[in-house]
Amino acid sequence: MPFLRVLRRWRGFTLIELLVVIAIIAILIGLLLPAVQKVREAAARAQCQNNLKQISLATVNMADTNQGNLPGSIGLYPIVTAQAGVGTPNNATGGIFLFLLPYIEQQNLYNASFIATGDGNDNRNGPNPTYSEWATPIRNALVKTYTCPSDYTMAPSKLAHSSYGVNGNVFREGFWAKNTLRFPASITDGTSNTIFFTEKLTDCNTGNYADNYWPDWGPIISSPDEGDPTGPPYNTIYPPGPQITPFVAACPANVGGPCASCNGGIASSPHTAGINAGMGDGSVRFVAQGISPTTWWYALTPNSGDILGPDW
Repeated sequence: MPFLRVLRRWRGFTLIELLVVIAIIAILIGLLLPAVQKVREAAARAQCQNNLKQISLATVNMADTNQGNLPGSIGLYPIVTAQAGVGTPNNATGGIFLFLLPYIEQQNLYNASFIATGDGNDNRNGPNPTYSEWATPIRNALVKTYTCPSDYTMAPSKLAHSSYGVNGNVFREGFWAKNTLRFPASITDGTSNTIFFTEKLTDCNTGNYADNYWPDWGPIISSPDEGDPTGPPYNTIYPPGPQITPFVAACPANVGGPCASCNGGIASSPHTAGINAGMGDGSVRFVAQGISPTTWWYALTPNSGDILGPDW
């Protein structure tokens, strides 16, 4: 039997129909983008929290390894000497993020900072062999644990820079044995009530620090030893605004560039609703935007007998 072929003639889309379909797709994309951005920010914030948790737990481990001695935010460690220029062989000189490297699985980088003939940039550890912040591998380092994906002021060219700050009330002046604390004995307000680390934008470049250069003193915030703003209402989260809402995100348009109005002496955050804080017990809190300066300051002090407010 002969095959009967039925030819169907398909009608193409008209221009109007095509435009309608394109318009519908555009509307759907417009509705979807905010949701995608929220998911991406939630993922970035979770990574920031994980970094702070690693840093906080590493600090506890470091203190336990060294008989409870906490390092200074800047100084010598693990042997803090009381006489300038004397030091101890195989000591380290720099900021706390240098001392933490072996405890965040960066032992090789820490080893690469070793200078056998002493630190040629300063005499803080004397002429002794030193793990130095000024060693080239340290100055050229990119440590993922020290970088928050949400930090819009971070750029690939910012070597050895961090997105996190160090509470100068806990990690005191570490040069010449001045004011250093012990863990947990010195944290009488409770380790779960005391901030050890918080977020701080890479390019906060006013105050005492040019930017957040972690091998040195860039990450320090709220330090009574270094002349930072301290005490309520002066030590809020950047920038100081109305006292009932101290937190506002800083310089969102300056991607990879300097945040000229950001005070490097206090905390700052890339998030729009609050700030991550690593506590002394290794936990991490997302502190809401509405926290009062008084409660924030009480969380920064380790042994003042303060009671955190209901907004904590």
